[in-house]
Amino acid sequence: MNLPLAPFVLLASSVRNVRTDDFGTDIALMTAFAGGDERAASVLYDRFASRIYGLGIVMLGNEQTAQDLVQDTFVKLWRTATRYDPERGRLETWVLLSARSLAIDAIRRRVLDARTLEASAPPPGADPSPGPADRAIVVDLTERALRAMACLSPEQRSALELAYFGGRTTAEVAALEGIPQGTAKTRIHAALLRLREAMREEPDREV
Repeated sequence: MNLPLAPFVLLASSVRNVRTDDFGTDIALMTAFAGGDERAASVLYDRFASRIYGLGIVMLGNEQTAQDLVQDTFVKLWRTATRYDPERGRLETWVLLSARSLAIDAIRRRVLDARTLEASAPPPGADPSPGPADRAIVVDLTERALRAMACLSPEQRSALELAYFGGRTTAEVAALEGIPQGTAKTRIHAALLRLREAMREEPDREV
């Protein structure tokens, strides 16, 4: 069976026409997705694409790699959909952990690429200055994200951490924070926009 790539790339017009409860349960949704059902792909995209993208912005630091993370995560989810077991945890947690794992792999590849470039470069002699790989590790993208998160208000930071790192739904964030669900959604959205803006303001660094 060929992977139905279209739902992962061109969902803007179709995703709004699919209700998230059409499949009844998450296990039914994932079973349909594993079988190549484009409606199931649309439901999953609507539920998780923006959250995976936000996680990519936080961990990887720019929009293109965040978009790549969304694509790669949905490909991985399709390949592993039959492994989802609701007895072992919620679908939200499973999806976001998959995305986080891919983001960590991407960061590791960057460090490895930097080390490979350093190894192939001419010997630096007695120069004690850090090499590219050392700088890549020190100036890690996670540290950039942490610096950017310091620009958020405590309320925004808490909502963002619950949603993107804790795998919580908007309703759960609202319940945990003791605020209306609309307020929780607004805080998460505002936090993500501010985070992207703060990371863009970070000066370019050599890695």
